[in-house]
Amino acid sequence: MPIIPKDVTTKGPPVSDGIQRRQVLLALAVPALGAVEARAASALKCSGAYGESVFHTQNLRTFVTQAVDLAHGALQIEVTANSQLKPMTAVLPALSSGELAFGEVVMSAYGSQYPLLSLDSLPFIVRGYEDAAVLWDSSRQLIGEEMLHHGIRVLYAVPWPGQGLFCRSPVNQLGDLKGQRLRVYNDTTRRLAELSGAVAATIEAADLPRAIDAGQVDAMLTSSPTGVDSQAWKSMKYFIDLRAWIPKNMVCVSDKVWQGLSADAQQALLGAAKEAETRGWQMSRVADEMAKKQLAEQKMQVLPPSAELRRTLDNLGEHFGREWSHKAGVGGTQALLAFYSRRQ
Repeated sequence: MPIIPKDVTTKGPPVSDGIQRRQVLLALAVPALGAVEARAASALKCSGAYGESVFHTQNLRTFVTQAVDLAHGALQIEVTANSQLKPMTAVLPALSSGELAFGEVVMSAYGSQYPLLSLDSLPFIVRGYEDAAVLWDSSRQLIGEEMLHHGIRVLYAVPWPGQGLFCRSPVNQLGDLKGQRLRVYNDTTRRLAELSGAVAATIEAADLPRAIDAGQVDAMLTSSPTGVDSQAWKSMKYFIDLRAWIPKNMVCVSDKVWQGLSADAQQALLGAAKEAETRGWQMSRVADEMAKKQLAEQKMQVLPPSAELRRTLDNLGEHFGREWSHKAGVGGTQALLAFYSRRQ
């Protein structure tokens, strides 16, 4: 605390008591403000990908709180949600360079750059959360090694609910989509439209509720929570719970930042990450079940795929898997084979 002399002499006009008191208060406040700024500057930045209401963001914030508590003062992290700190396409490069400390991304968003990261979005490979967990266990070491090679450490990964088929009329076989306007947004959905004879309708996520409300789409592949958010029941009456693929978000830390952390901080992050992964998978299951309940409450029929449709999609999954293996190389092929062997 600064020392305030009892006698202050000035060469100018006398200073009033009120002004002098304000000067003293300011002098006292400046060090305190400096300490706050120093703490803010020392907090490591974390880029969250989604809004506050999304369970991934809630899980991320709990992870950070637990990690900070476990580190007992050796760690400070500041989360900025909804990609406001960094767009998702910039997160991994920023982590690699050390510009960003922590970040969250959808794994498959970087699939073209790192083919291994698109493994969880291969269509018709998994049938549910159990399969998705086996797939992650079969690939997490390879993915971790690949990311670390680029200066990025994977802390944990949590799935979205599986992708299902929303449609106006029942779809018991692939040919039932013929002539229907199927929303497409990636290579897989475009291929599905081509194979089924559906009419491809390119609709951005932000425009989806409006397109549904206007009756501009007959069918779409998306998760049950997205169906609720977009109020799919306004034009569609069926949700076929295909679980066509179960994509994941992963939360990572820059290896450059990691190397600068104390052993206590590193152990705190690993411990909190383990809990976040377990908790996040359960949160995803709950989100899926709650969304399907809401769909049913809106008079939508929530159905499993027919045996014929399931058989067709399984065959397509094997085809897509072989195609992907050529891109992913030996490591990707080993991970996929490990999944199939463990799944049985």
